Amino acid sequence: MTWRRAIGWLLAIAILFFLARTLLSTWNQIAASGFAFQFNFPLLLVSTLLLIPARSFAVEAWRRILRALGNPISLRFALYAWFVSNLARFIPGNVFQLAAMFMLAERAGVSKLNIVLSQTVYAAIALSVAALYGLTLLPIPAQMIPLVALAFLALILLLALPAVFQLMLNVSARVLQSVRRNTEITTPRVTTTFLQNLIPPLCSVTMWTLNGIAFWLFVRSMTEISIDALPAFIGMNAGAYFIGYVSFITPSGLGFREASLAFFLGAFFPAPVAVAIAFLARLWSIAGEFLGVGIAVLLKPTDDEGRTTNEPSSSVIRPSSSK
Repeated sequence: MTWRRAIGWLLAIAILFFLARTLLSTWNQIAASGFAFQFNFPLLLVSTLLLIPARSFAVEAWRRILRALGNPISLRFALYAWFVSNLARFIPGNVFQLAAMFMLAERAGVSKLNIVLSQTVYAAIALSVAALYGLTLLPIPAQMIPLVALAFLALILLLALPAVFQLMLNVSARVLQSVRRNTEITTPRVTTTFLQNLIPPLCSVTMWTLNGIAFWLFVRSMTEISIDALPAFIGMNAGAYFIGYVSFITPSGLGFREASLAFFLGAFFPAPVAVAIAFLARLWSIAGEFLGVGIAVLLKPTDDEGRTTNEPSSSVIRPSSSK
């Protein structure tokens, strides 16, 4: 374990410790106020099940990017590779999830370079949408709502531009060159259309929206919360994921995501309740991931199914020097 990984785990533990201390030191006040969790298990089950289609849209966004790079794979195989490789996310170090993806996708004839590039471009798209959703948590007058909708539309259209797609590939390849210190890594030149590039950002918006609805249902399964708060819960869920992801130093945003989510929830609940929900949300999210793994394994495709898709590749890769 390198010093950076060790610091990441120590920082995550420290954040979680202080959150737990806040929870324990003030919980008596909440108990005295009469607040109580009221669990609704059917609603909890629905919220967990909703995570599967939500994350399936993320898989489809990634699959479309991979297809644009000349490696079309079936959705069934993409779901299997995505969910199963996610099991390695909590292993210390940042390489095991990618290594698992390499091992699984190699059976479908996907190149390692295209796996890295497709994951990087997907992350750029998903984080852009998550950041914009997070900004909706700011106090916005009712007359500004149309402008927010226009901002989402503008972001989707921007990300769908072929020139922007190529730019994301260029930057990803440059970063990979720097990290690997390998100047022989080339930047793929792809030919895509606006309509083809429109699918990943639309899938990403759908994914964050469904995730946010699932999160609201999860909280609603424990305590009363108005339907009017749904937009805010969609925004805080995406915003907390964004903060956890860009923290980099801790595995899977551990600590940072919980702290930011507890901060956002503080607008609706007392501090210890907000912290408790943030902790439980992590466990709920992990339960959704394991459910996805179970379904993916149950529907595990054959190697031939991984390579076979009825959709032709949407682009022709012409590797060229990135100079």
